[in-house]
Amino acid sequence: MSFSKKIAKFSKIALASVILVSLSSCTFKITEEQMTQLQELRKQERSLQDGISNKKAELNKIKDETNLRKSELKDCENERDLIKQRLSKWPDIWPDYTPNK
Repeated sequence: MSFSKKIAKFSKIALASVILVSLSSCTFKITEEQMTQLQELRKQERSLQDGISNKKAELNKIKDETNLRKSELKDCENERDLIKQRLSKWPDIWPDYTPNK
């Protein structure tokens, strides 16, 4: 490898190092407007999180009520089936009963 190629390679590495150091040392400060906007966005986030929590609680209440209604429906269907069964045996619903004629 020739001397000029070594120098070119070294200068590229040095230039890359200088660019890297200069870019990493630059820091941007947040402006007041950006800070205000960030605070507003955080407030909105908290508000949305509260809304999500409320809706989840509402959903759980609705699910509980639905399960209660389903159990009531099952009880009613069982009672209806029992009544249908007894009606199918009518008038001999009470086998030990003999009406007076």
